[in-house]
Amino acid sequence: MADEINVTRTTTTTGADGASGRMENEPGLGELFRQLAQDSATLVRQEMALAKAEMAQNLKAAARDATMVAVGGGVALVGLLVLILFLVLVIGDALNEYWAGALIVGLLFLIIGGVLAMGALKRLKHDSLTPARTIDTLKEDKQWAQSEINQVRRDLA
Repeated sequence: MADEINVTRTTTTTGADGASGRMENEPGLGELFRQLAQDSATLVRQEMALAKAEMAQNLKAAARDATMVAVGGGVALVGLLVLILFLVLVIGDALNEYWAGALIVGLLFLIIGGVLAMGALKRLKHDSLTPARTIDTLKEDKQWAQSEINQVRRDLA
């Protein structure tokens, strides 16, 4: 397996006094700062796009869980209505056996609704709306920018 080696030919310029200047292919300090500013602006734009995407994803998960809470509450409401019907049937037909069916159905709906609502509430409590990955990459970017600034300072000294 052969490694590819790129060779760049550079020449130095000499002034009238014969002193060697900077290399022709080497960018100047102004160009380096302009490129740093452009790269920093691009990085900030990319981080903002990442934060927006992550927030949208987190909001979708929260909306899904809130919907499940509402569905669980609706099912529990049906159970409550059946229990109310149970009470009406018990009072109306004290000796009829319709009450047993109403009691079983009412308790079943209450149990199903309670399980759905509790499960969705647990998931909703664990969902975080903060863009954790973006915050981590911003910290890394800050460290990178500080190291680049320190490197430029060392190069200038």
